[in-house]
Amino acid sequence: MLKNINIWKKIFIGFVIIAAALLLITGRVTIKQSYNNVKQQAELTLNNNLNSANRQLNRRLDNILFILNFLSKSHDIFKDRIINHDLDSLHEFIIKFKKKYGLSFVVITDPSGKIISSANNTHSYGEKLSEDKSLLLFLNGKQLKGITVLNENFLIRENLSEQAYVKIMPTSEARSYEITEERRGIALTASVPVYNDNNELIAFLLGGELLNRHTAFVDEVTEALQVSTTIFLDDLRIATSSRLDNGDRAIGTRVSEKIANIVLDRGERYLGREFILDQWYLTAYDPIFNINNDVIGILYVGIPEEPFIQMRNDAMNSFISAAVHSIMIATLLAFFIIRSITNPLHNLIDTMQKVEHGDLSHRYSPKGKNRREEKEENPFSENSPAKPNNTKLLPAFKSRDQRGDEIQQLGSFFNKMMDSLQANWQKNQELKAQLEEKERMRLYLLQKIITTQEEERKRISRELHDETGQSLTALILGLRRIQEADDINEVRKLAGDFREIVHKTLEEIQWLSFELRPSALDDLGLYAAINRYIKELSRYSDFNIEYEQQKCKDIRMNSAVETTVYRIVQEALTNVIRHAEAQNVRVSLKCDHNNIEAIIEDDGKGFDYTILQKDQHALGLFGMTERASLVGGKLVIDTAPGKGTRITLSIPEVTKFNN
Repeated sequence: MLKNINIWKKIFIGFVIIAAALLLITGRVTIKQSYNNVKQQAELTLNNNLNSANRQLNRRLDNILFILNFLSKSHDIFKDRIINHDLDSLHEFIIKFKKKYGLSFVVITDPSGKIISSANNTHSYGEKLSEDKSLLLFLNGKQLKGITVLNENFLIRENLSEQAYVKIMPTSEARSYEITEERRGIALTASVPVYNDNNELIAFLLGGELLNRHTAFVDEVTEALQVSTTIFLDDLRIATSSRLDNGDRAIGTRVSEKIANIVLDRGERYLGREFILDQWYLTAYDPIFNINNDVIGILYVGIPEEPFIQMRNDAMNSFISAAVHSIMIATLLAFFIIRSITNPLHNLIDTMQKVEHGDLSHRYSPKGKNRREEKEENPFSENSPAKPNNTKLLPAFKSRDQRGDEIQQLGSFFNKMMDSLQANWQKNQELKAQLEEKERMRLYLLQKIITTQEEERKRISRELHDETGQSLTALILGLRRIQEADDINEVRKLAGDFREIVHKTLEEIQWLSFELRPSALDDLGLYAAINRYIKELSRYSDFNIEYEQQKCKDIRMNSAVETTVYRIVQEALTNVIRHAEAQNVRVSLKCDHNNIEAIIEDDGKGFDYTILQKDQHALGLFGMTERASLVGGKLVIDTAPGKGTRITLSIPEVTKFNN
C-alpha cells in the first residue's frame, strides 16, 4: 500500500508516527515516574504515620508510669493505708484512681508479690501475682514500663476476660491454626516500687491499659493521622478502626502469612501494598516488643490505594489531552516543513515530465520556474547578452553540475562506494581462490603425509627384514658353526667375520635411527644435529657440502623451533640430492637469542617456481612452507632454471616459543 504513496506523504506519516510514539513513550515514563513519586511519598507518609502511632502508644505508656509514680511518691494517705492494711479505704482509693486516669487495672502487691489490693477484685487479697511470669518481671524493685501479654487467669481475676476475649474469624491468606478463640490480652503496663519514710520497700504499684478492644486509642490515631489503625496480638486483630461490610470492627481477623513472616518472625518493619478486608491499601506494619525484646504483636497503619489510583488516572487523562493537542500542533508544523523539503522534488519531477514530452527548454529550478522565467528575473544570468563585461557570477549562478545537490552527491558517493566494493569483491575472490587452493593443498598434503608415513614404515620394515634380519640370521648360523668347530683357528676366523657383520648391522640401525630422529637434536642442539647429518650425508652423496654457522653452538631453543629448522634443512638437502644435479651446496646457520636464519643454496639446475607452485605433487616445498608458518617463520625460495636454488628460512622472535 505504501508503494502508491508519494514521498512527502511517507515522510509526513513517518514524522507523525514518530512524534506520537515519542510522546506516548515519554508520557508513559513520566506518568510512571509520577506515580512512583506519589507512591514513594505515600510510603514516606505512612512511615511517618507509623512512627507517630508508635509515639502515641509510647506516650500512653509513659503517662501510665508517670501517674503511678506520682501516686507512689505524693500521696502519704495512700502509703499509710498500705502500712496500716486499711484494705477497704485502699480499695476505694485505687478504684477512684483507676477511673480518674482511665486505666484498665491497678494492683498493689507486697514485696513478695502477694496481692494487697486490686481495683477490679476485692477478693484477690493474698493471691500470688507470681503465677503470671510476664507480670512478675515488673516487680524487680525499679520503675518499669512495657507492653506485655496478660494470661487468662490474670484477666479473669481482674474481670477483664470479657473485654479480652476474641473469637477468631478465619481468613484465606492467614496462617492455619486449630484454635478458634483468643483469651489472652496485650496491655500497656507499668510498675513502681512504694517506699515508706525510712526508704523501705513496702509494696509495688502495678497498673495498665488493656489494648484488646481499646477503640479509644485506634480511633484517636485514625482521626489524628487520617489512617486506618490496628493493634495485633501476635497476628490477630484485637483493636482496629477497620470495619467489615456490616459495619462491625474487624476484630478477630488475622494478618496475612507474608506479613506475619516479615514482622512477627523476623521482627522487621514492612511497607507495601496489601489487600485488607475488601480493598487494596498502602500499608505499614511495625513489630510490638515486650520488655524481653520478644515480638508479641503488630502495630499497623494504612491508607486506601484508591485515591492514588484516581490520581494516576487523572494524570493519565491530563497527559493524553496534552499529547493529543501536541500531536495536532506537531502535525501542522510537520506538514509545512515537509512540504518545503519535498517541493523541490516535485519541481524536478514536473521538469522531467515536460522534458519527456519534448519541451527541452525546461530546466529544473528549486522555485518551480522554467529557464525562460529565470532569465527574465535574472538579466545577468549566464547566457544573457546584457551581462556586463568583467562582472563575476554570484554564487547562486554557479553551474549546478559543478556545485551538485545532495542527490548528485549521494549518487557520486554511491558510485565511489560501488567502485570500492567491486575492487574489494575482486580482491576477496582472489583471496578466496588462494584460500581454496591452499586448503586443497593442505588436504592433499595430509593424504600424502599419511601415505608417506605408511611407505616409511614399509621401508623401515624392509630394511629391518632384508638387511638387519639377514645379518642376524647369518650371526645365528655362524654361532652354530662356532659351536660345532673343533679348531680354535677356525673359531677365531669365524668370530672376525661375524664381528664385521655385527658392526655393519649396528651402523645400519644407527643410520635408520638417525633418519627417524637424530638424538643429537635433543642432546646437543640444532647446530650439532645438522653438522652430524651433513657428515653422514657427505659419505653417500657425490657433491661437496659446506656448513657454516654464526653463534649457534651454545644456543638452545624450543624443541619445536629446532625440529622445524632441522627438518626444513633435511628436506632441502634431500631435494638437492634428488633433483638439483648440483656440485656444491652451502648450508649456513645464523643464531641469536631472538632470531634464527638458515640458508641452503646450491649451484644446480634450478627450476621455475611459479610453475611448481601449481603442481599438486610438489608437496616438499609446500610442506616446508607450512612447517615454517607454524612457528611464525617465513620461507623464501629464490630460483630459476639454470640459476641454482637458494632457500632462506627466517624465524623472528623465537623467544616466545621458549619453554
